[in-house]
Amino acid sequence: MTSSLLSVRNLTVTFEVEGRTIRAVEDLSFDIRPGEIVGLVGESGSGKTVSAMSTIRLVPNPPGRVESGEAIFDGKNLLTLPIEELRKIRGKEISVIFQEPMTALSPLHPVGEQLAEVVRIHEPGTSREAAMARAVEWLGKVGIPDPEQRARAYPFQFSGGMRQRVMIAMALILHPRLIIADEPTTALDVTLQAQIFDLILQMKAEDTSILFITHDMGVIWELADRVLVMKDGRLIEEGEVEPLFAEPQADYTRTLLSAVPRLTDAPRESPPRDAATAPLIEVKGLKTWFPIKRGVFARTVDWVRAVDEVSLEIFPGECLGLVGESGSGKTTLGRSILGLETPQEGEIRFHGENLRGLGYHAMRPYRRDLQMIFQDPFSSLNPRLTVLEILTEGLIEHGLLKGSRREVAAHWLEEVGLPAEAMNRYPHEFSGGQRQRLCVARAVAIEPKFVVCDEAVSALDVTIQAQVIDLLMELKDKLGLSYLFISHDLSVVKRICDRVVVMRHGKVAEAGKTVDLVERPQSDYTKKLIAAVPVPGDPAKRARRA
Repeated sequence: MTSSLLSVRNLTVTFEVEGRTIRAVEDLSFDIRPGEIVGLVGESGSGKTVSAMSTIRLVPNPPGRVESGEAIFDGKNLLTLPIEELRKIRGKEISVIFQEPMTALSPLHPVGEQLAEVVRIHEPGTSREAAMARAVEWLGKVGIPDPEQRARAYPFQFSGGMRQRVMIAMALILHPRLIIADEPTTALDVTLQAQIFDLILQMKAEDTSILFITHDMGVIWELADRVLVMKDGRLIEEGEVEPLFAEPQADYTRTLLSAVPRLTDAPRESPPRDAATAPLIEVKGLKTWFPIKRGVFARTVDWVRAVDEVSLEIFPGECLGLVGESGSGKTTLGRSILGLETPQEGEIRFHGENLRGLGYHAMRPYRRDLQMIFQDPFSSLNPRLTVLEILTEGLIEHGLLKGSRREVAAHWLEEVGLPAEAMNRYPHEFSGGQRQRLCVARAVAIEPKFVVCDEAVSALDVTIQAQVIDLLMELKDKLGLSYLFISHDLSVVKRICDRVVVMRHGKVAEAGKTVDLVERPQSDYTKKLIAAVPVPGDPAKRARRA
């Protein structure tokens, strides 16, 4: 039997929270062999990320603390290794793809420089030119268009999916022996996800090992050799992927598998719409272009046509799906509708009133009715505010608070599946999925008329995802909300959206009723998106590993 590259034994990790000791990971043991992909799955908060990051001592202490255990990598215990030696291993021998790229990328430096810096730090003697050439090469490998040009751009100039691809490039560029991938494809559309899968499988073929943390059982089916299932900090089941998927032993594993949305699921029944009903949101000929500047005088030499002549309608009580590859313009369109980006041309009508071009003060009366659930939960939550303050500040600002702040915060935490005592904590004390639930609660608590849901459930595990989707639909019916639901997950879109618009290169590639578009797509691009959707249990998807 092949010896382990990483052997974790009896790992126990605790956190001190509000004077209480919480066991985030308890007595965890597992092995990863050379050239093996091990999937680590479980609900948000189950201890997946803490387990992985504890092995390389990236859990902040305090509040986290490794109480016991060992993590043997290449014969060395990473938990007791002098920090200087550990730093030589991190990045070069063991790389991490973090869940939230904005927290791991410097906002002050172009992405190409950041990638080149990784090469020069771990491979002394590499010239600046050679390191930059490697950086551009890897940006291209992870699907960044025009990599030479985009290497000079800053992280804030990239979409969420493109930032995630930069993080993947940063982790792979040194060909490490072990990659800890924490939800690495959550923010990516299915076609780019498939491209990253091919890169990961290529690395595996070259004897790189991967610990792949995800809530997506379809991804595990396509990639992993073995799977570890965690719940409440404990390992409850493990095994080879195919037998475990065929006959899971734990009830919890069966629940995870049954909760996965599939394109074969029946779509949500939409109530009939009166033909005379006027659109709530009407977009006509919208253009949102971003300048590309070069030279000492920063002259505009070209334009990124993020949204290019887009027209669409969203009716009261309707959920309109917006899908397309990362960088297709989905998020820019949503932000433009809300006035968070400045379009150059077109109309954005809300209840018939044209909002395009309105200044800060003129837009203020509309802010309560127009809300957004952002793609990156960490960067959209104020790190200096407690959850209590985050969930109630908008209500106070608009004079809508009914009851005490604690009662209201407790109600909305319960609605999104978080405990009421979490109201005294700060955003950094939550997992990525838990932070996304906070963003959902904050947006709907103010009872708006229209919400842009920008990958609102992509960071959630399947069981919580189902709960939050049900909550969004319940609130839609109860409060008469309308949604623009931006997603790369066509299975989720089919489940909840009345109609779908497919975007490509800033334009509308196809649009129609959800069931018609998914079952009878007209454009080759839409067919390509549908064909790339992970399907757990499908032998054809598993065959890509061969």
